[in-house]
Amino acid sequence: MKTSDEWYTPAEIIQSLGEFDLDPASSPEAYRQNRSAKHFYTAEENGLEKDWHGRVWLNPPYSNPLVQQFLTKMTGHNNGIALVFAKVEAKWFHDIVLRHATAIKFLYDRVRFFRPDGTQGLQPRNGSMLIAYGTENARILSGNTLKGKFLYL
Repeated sequence: MKTSDEWYTPAEIIQSLGEFDLDPASSPEAYRQNRSAKHFYTAEENGLEKDWHGRVWLNPPYSNPLVQQFLTKMTGHNNGIALVFAKVEAKWFHDIVLRHATAIKFLYDRVRFFRPDGTQGLQPRNGSMLIAYGTENARILSGNTLKGKFLYL
């Protein structure tokens, strides 16, 4: 059975990081739950093929190769914060994140994402990290109140 990529970030995580202009990997249901950014692209609109503008919030689909494709596009845009599983053993972590991100915050608590129906999922098997792209986003992430360990890269 294939698991769904439809898991939404708790609003308090996004709100703790300030306002975002664009969420390129969202849906109307996710937006209703977390108001991630002023504008968003759905899977049908394909945020990978659209222009990104302003400060970007990115909680990409976690399946391969989509997670790498979205993180690569974020690298080129270099203005925003991404939330992904803290898979430090993954090739994409070494090739994309460590080479191009400005800073990382490894979250202490595991993120319990929300389902499309608004119910909260169980604790995931993996921890998460927030990845800052650009100096202003690194500054914001360094002062963030979420429990975890912040590192400049």
